[in-house]
Amino acid sequence: MKKGLVLACSVLAMMLMLSSMAEARDGFYLTARGGMAWNHLNSKEDSVTTAGVSDLDSVSVFGGAIGYKYKYFRGELEYVSREDAEEDIKSGTAITSTMTLSSTSYMFNLYFDLMPNYWISPYIGAGIGFSEIELNNDNVAVAYPDENYEDTKFSWQMGAGLTIRINRCLNIDGGYRYYTLGKIEGAEVNTHEWYAGIRFTF
Repeated sequence: MKKGLVLACSVLAMMLMLSSMAEARDGFYLTARGGMAWNHLNSKEDSVTTAGVSDLDSVSVFGGAIGYKYKYFRGELEYVSREDAEEDIKSGTAITSTMTLSSTSYMFNLYFDLMPNYWISPYIGAGIGFSEIELNNDNVAVAYPDENYEDTKFSWQMGAGLTIRINRCLNIDGGYRYYTLGKIEGAEVNTHEWYAGIRFTF
């Protein structure tokens, strides 16, 4: 008798929990994200380096967004800031210069939540916008001047991730996305980013 009562109460509690989890709130939201980014410079014809591909140091990335959620869809405006990434350019074993890449992105993103009414939901996303890119090459030899380039370029990103719902309003997001930031001085700037964030729906 007691075992049956405990089982019935457990089933009822589970049903109530699943029912409450199904009430995902729609509306405006704010989100904050942070993670790590790996920057690459590809096909650098006429660029400040001579190698075909340069892999720069991994850097921290931080961002925030304001958006709106409606059922399976989310749309947002996002600001992304990345720490400066560096790479030493060598001739043999000697360092001839240090290349530094700085980038900031302003994006419009769209997401599709596959299972928005469950406590865990995969999602896919993509976005377009523009990035402010700065590429500096500091030469070790005094005889060679430093080279500095700045530009604003069209950018796009795509990726996927998982959402864990804490309650109707609070969510934890995490995932991966691939950025193409644009070209500067003949070099295409690509970024691989792993991130986690907190999203609050009002």
